[in-house]
Formats: sequence, structure tokens, C-alpha cells
Amino acid sequence: MSTHDVETGTPAAESGSAAARGGTSRRRLLEAGGLGLLGAGVLGLSGCMGDDDDEPNAAAPAGATTAGGSSSSGDSILDKWTRDKTAKLGVDLSFPPLQFKDDSGKPTGYQVEITEMMMKELGVTPEYVETPFAQLFPGLSAGKFDMLGIAVTILPSRALRGDFADIPAFYESNVVVVKKDSNASTLEDLATSRFAVLQGSSQAASSGALFPKATFNEFASENDAATEVAVGRADAAIFSEFSTSSVLGGNDDLAALPVPPLFVDANSYFMTQGDTKLWLWVSNWARYQASHGTFRALWEKWVVPNTEKFDLQTAVVGINGNAETIGQ
Repeated sequence: MSTHDVETGTPAAESGSAAARGGTSRRRLLEAGGLGLLGAGVLGLSGCMGDDDDEPNAAAPAGATTAGGSSSSGDSILDKWTRDKTAKLGVDLSFPPLQFKDDSGKPTGYQVEITEMMMKELGVTPEYVETPFAQLFPGLSAGKFDMLGIAVTILPSRALRGDFADIPAFYESNVVVVKKDSNASTLEDLATSRFAVLQGSSQAASSGALFPKATFNEFASENDAATEVAVGRADAAIFSEFSTSSVLGGNDDLAALPVPPLFVDANSYFMTQGDTKLWLWVSNWARYQASHGTFRALWEKWVVPNTEKFDLQTAVVGINGNAETIGQ
């Protein structure tokens, strides 16, 4: 399993020549396909981690988190956690393998394991407030919980009303899917093709710029988009790496195009705006875990088995927070 760097525009990029390791074309395609879009107006987790309700900030109830990011008493949320030994965290537990419930109903997955490590560092017990993904952001603004307990895509529109930790908790690759008997073997082969994408997804938002001569049809579900390709009404579809594993597992006629990801989204912890103490600590904690290889080890535990099964390229959080690709 080989690894090479992918530039993300993050400070202190890892050293080493990508060209010397055969990574030039991958890096160029990733940059052209979306690493330049990290943090741009795209969606995360292909319509599941990226769609959200852009409601205005709701008024916070008395004693709850304020728009300034601290409790109404003026303390940092971090002070509140260490004092009360409990952290109320907003989560949507419906996205395996990132966050979901096991057979016993216990929260688990890559993101849950990371969050519980963070809380253990503070000597704090996480209290998960399950919330549909689109309601997480207005819920945070309204003080229903202290911070998001899952990482989300670093959309600039979200950064207007909250703060992202400056080190991602994970990267999300986006994959082109075609029929197994397709004549396409490169992205250039699909320049004028018919694409099926999920309505409201990052693929719908970004792919038109990447394939300006192609046509795009949006569908209400990823299964519908996959069916369009399987029956030949579309030449290709675009999914997140997590959805791709599910789609390929249920459609023997489909395969991932053997090229690097079309683009990659960065996903970070999100908290109320202006709580500098909390932001600094979470960012520091994330940087420490990245530099010690914790994110990588957990990604290989939870995500890589599926990406290897379907021969997909994935990106892990490297030692400086940069994306490092695995596979293909």
C-alpha cells in the first residue's frame, strides 16, 4: 500500500518530491479536481455531510451558548466542560463507517472514536445530542449543544457563523463510477459525457466546472443515480468514497474509474464563533493527533478495508494535517 503527499494549501507542507515517487499526475489531478476547492462552496460527504439548513442564527436560550462562542456567564465552553465534566455534542449517527450505532445501539465509528479520545483527554463525558444533519448548524447557534461532535466540510458559508478547527479530522475523496464495460479509462474520455449526480450534493455543485462540456442530471437518491449508469442512460456518476463502496457493493455492473479522486473535501470540528480558548485547544489536540499518526491509524481501521475492497484511492490526514493518498 503506497502513500504519497497531496498538497492542500495547508501551512508546513510535508517534504519530499511527489514526482520522484510517481505522484505528479495524481497531485495535478487532485489540485485541478478540487483540492483548490477545499473550504470552497462545496458540500461534504456528498449530500450527507455537506447539505445543511442555512437558517439565520437563532436566539440562544438563557444560560446557553451564545453567538460569541462562550456561555452566557462569559466562560469558555472549554471551562464549562472541565468544570461540569460533561460535554453536550451535536451528532448525526447515520453515516457509517464515520459515525453510526452498533447492534447494541452504542455510538461507534471513526469519528466517534476520535471524539471520545478528545473528551477523555479532558476528563469529560460526551453527551451526544442526536440531530438530523441539516439541523446541526441552527442547533449549535441556538445553544442546544456545545459543539459539533463530528467533523464537517469547511464551507466558507459555515465559517461566517462558526469556527473550524484548523486541522481536519478527515478528508473525503470523490469518485467517478462507470459501467464495467465502459470505454472510458481516463477523465478526458468523459469530457462530453452524461453524468448522474445526487441532487444538492458536492458533486452537483462542483462537477460542472470540472467537465464544462458534459451534461448533468440530478437525482433524489444515490441509488437512482447509480441506476442511470447501470441501464445506460448516463455514462458516469460521481459519489463520495463512502457512498461509492455501498453503490459498488450493490451493483455488479459498475466500477470505479481507475483514476485519482475527482476532488477531495476537508472536514473539521465546528464550534461557535469567537471562543478562542476552545478553538485553540481543539486545533492543538487535532494537530497533535495528526502528527502522531492517530488519524491515519483510525482511518486504516474504519475506512481503508472498504476502499481496498473496491480498489479506491482514499486520503488520510498526514502528520502536518495535509492529505496523503493511499491506494491505486
